[in-house]
Amino acid sequence: MPDEILEFEFEDAYRLLDEVQESQFLDFKSKEIKGKGIQKIVTAFANAEGGEVYVGIKDEKEPVLEVLDRWNGFEKIEDANSLIQNIYEHIEPAISLEYEFIKIKEHEFRGLVLKIIVFKSKDLHYTSDHRVYIRRSAQNLELKNQKEIMDLQLSKGIISYEDQLLGNYSSDELIESESLTQFLNSYSPKTNPEEYLKKQRLIRKSGKELLPTIASVLLYADLPSAILSKKCAIKITRYNTNEDIPRRENLGQQFTVEGNIYNQIYLALECVKTIINELKVLSQDALIGANYPIEAIQEILVNAVIHRDYNISDDIHIMVFDNRIEVRSPGSLPGYITPDNILEERFSRNPTLVRLLNKYPNPPNKDIGEGLNTAFQKMQEMRLKSPKIFVEQNKVIVILPHERLAEPEETVLEYLEQNIEINNRTARKLCGIHSENKMKRVFLRLRDRNLIEMVPGKHGASTAWRKTNINK
Repeated sequence: MPDEILEFEFEDAYRLLDEVQESQFLDFKSKEIKGKGIQKIVTAFANAEGGEVYVGIKDEKEPVLEVLDRWNGFEKIEDANSLIQNIYEHIEPAISLEYEFIKIKEHEFRGLVLKIIVFKSKDLHYTSDHRVYIRRSAQNLELKNQKEIMDLQLSKGIISYEDQLLGNYSSDELIESESLTQFLNSYSPKTNPEEYLKKQRLIRKSGKELLPTIASVLLYADLPSAILSKKCAIKITRYNTNEDIPRRENLGQQFTVEGNIYNQIYLALECVKTIINELKVLSQDALIGANYPIEAIQEILVNAVIHRDYNISDDIHIMVFDNRIEVRSPGSLPGYITPDNILEERFSRNPTLVRLLNKYPNPPNKDIGEGLNTAFQKMQEMRLKSPKIFVEQNKVIVILPHERLAEPEETVLEYLEQNIEINNRTARKLCGIHSENKMKRVFLRLRDRNLIEMVPGKHGASTAWRKTNINK
C-alpha cells in the first residue's frame, strides 16, 4: 500500500473533472462501486491496451451542483481495502498494476481518490465469476462466446493462428509447390519437401489426413491469398497529398502484392522504391527528390508481415504520401508490447514465421529482434525525424515522416536549455552522430560562436560542455 498520498493542485483537479473524458484508456467510477464492478473494469483494461481508472469520481452524467462535486473520495485509505483486495485475490491470473491515492490541496474534505494504473497484459484475465471483458472505446464489453474469446487469445499471441491446420488445401499440393522447391534448392542440409515440412511441424496428422498449417501456406505456397480464407496480401497506394485524410481525387497508383511472404516483402519493397524515386518534396522553396532510408522501410515492412494478426481478414496497407509513408498492419500489438516499450521488449505473435523466414537465403529479418531499432537508427542517420508508432482501430500504424531533424548545433542548445551540461556520448546519441570527433567539431563550432564553453575541471573522457552564461 502506498505510504504517501499524492496531492493535486486545485487547477489540476478541476481540469481533470471538467475537461478529461472517459476513453479507451480512462474510466471514472464512484467510490460505491462493488468488487465485481472493479474486477470488470480492471480485467477489461488488462485484456486490451491497459488504462487508468479513478475510483471516487462521479460519472460526468451524474447531476452535481458544481464540477468539483464530482470528486467524492474515500474518507481514509482503509476504506478502499476491499476493492484492492478484490483485484488482487479474485482475478485470474493475477494482474500487473499500480495504484495510488490522490487528494486536492486545501480541499482534503472531498476525500481520497484511488487511481489504479492497469498495464497491458500478455495473459487473458477472468473475473471471479469466470467472465471475460475487454475495453473498447469507453466501454467494458463482455466476450460472451468461445469464438470471441479465442480471437482475443489469438490477438494476444496466447494461442497461435499460424499453427492451426487447413482443411481446404492438401499437404501434397504444398509439397509440390514451386515456392517450396525453390527454397529447398538453397537449403542445407539437402532434404526432400515432405521430410522438411514434417520436421518443422508444418504438416501434421489430423485423423487419417496429413494437413498443412497456416504458417506453411504463408511461407511456401505459391499463392496464399487463394488458399486462406483471410486476406494476407500487401496493398500499396500512392496519395498525391500531404493531408492526414486523403480525398478520392488524391488517389494515385495502386498495387497489390501477393505470393509467399518472402517474395511479398521484396516485391513490395521494390514497388515502394519505384514510387519514392518519382516522389518530390518541398525543401527551402524548391522541389527535390524524396530521400528515405530504404533499410528503415524494409524493417518496418518486415515487422508488419511477420507480426501482423493473420486471424484478421485484411491486407497490410502501405500508403505513400507527399510528406510521409504509412504502414498499416492488421491487429493490435501482441502480448504486453505497447508503443512505449516496443523498442526494448520482445514478443512474437508468429514465432514460426519469424524463425523459418530467417532460414531463407538473404533473409529479410536478418537481425531478429533489432528491426525497429534499425529503422529508428537509419532515419536518424539520414537526419529525418523518428518513426511514429501507434495503435488505432485494431491496427498498428507506423509513420515514416519526411521531416528534417534539427541541425546538431540546434539539438545541443535545446538540450542545454533543460540541462546544465552535455558530454560527447549524450550528444552523439541525441544527434544520431556515430563519430566522436565529428561531435567534437560541433561543440567547437558552438564554442567559436561563444554559445557554449567547457565545464571547468572536467577533462578527457569526462569532458562536458555548458552554456556560456552559467554563473555569469
